[in-house]
Amino acid sequence: MKNFITSQIVKLKNDERGVSAIEYAVMAAILVAVIVFAVALIGDPNDATVGMGKAFTDIKTELE
Repeated sequence: MKNFITSQIVKLKNDERGVSAIEYAVMAAILVAVIVFAVALIGDPNDATVGMGKAFTDIKTELE
């Protein structure tokens, strides 16, 4: 019985499948954060008070 438990512990210790799943979850979370940031940065093109609409309005104002 002791050998069985020891062998199972060794198998779990050497198993790296869980590590890969965690790495994929972290990459997915970072990707979602980048997408949310990009969408927030772009903002509503019809609203000149936020995001890129504001940036282009500010540039236009400075050039006039």
